[in-house]
Amino acid sequence: MIRHIFIAPIKEGITEEKVNEKIAIMKEIENQVPGIIQLTVGKNTGWLGVANAVSMIIDVKDKAVFDAFLSHPYHVHIGETADDVFDTSGFVISQIEY
Repeated sequence: MIRHIFIAPIKEGITEEKVNEKIAIMKEIENQVPGIIQLTVGKNTGWLGVANAVSMIIDVKDKAVFDAFLSHPYHVHIGETADDVFDTSGFVISQIEY
């Protein structure tokens, strides 16, 4: 199994409405991209670590499914429009195998 972890800082001045719209689009990945076992996405609580950000965790079966996820048109479109809401220079992206 591979767990993909993604943290995206929210740009200053972005409304909660726009953030929630982007989160809804990100949640839809689970229905658009085959092979996702589990997806969790939401705005960070800010209790510890990065406060004004959205985090997403995606679990997939293996590297082949992960590579297909990365190149899927729905995921690519989200990446291409990420800077509407997020400070893309601050992305934190990691994968672990478990």
